[in-house]
Amino acid sequence: MADFLFLFHSTLGVIQTRKALQAEGMTFRIADIPRQLHRQCGLCIYLSCPPGEETRWIIPGHTESLYRYEKNDWCCIGRFDSCGS
Repeated sequence: MADFLFLFHSTLGVIQTRKALQAEGMTFRIADIPRQLHRQCGLCIYLSCPPGEETRWIIPGHTESLYRYEKNDWCCIGRFDSCGS
């Protein structure tokens, strides 16, 4: 298992991802975005899953970025455009 952190372009992305994760019975946590990752306030989703499965939860246009916890730090492994980009 690996730990992942999803950031979103808006609250709508958090809600849609939460619904998708709940529908599949996944264990996750919604929390404030860590300050070291983003200056603005907002919500993120923490998820533990087997490596490779995290991409299943990326929602095009809503997921802003994806981080993986490696060597005691969050490493960005992907950035994504918003719906309006």
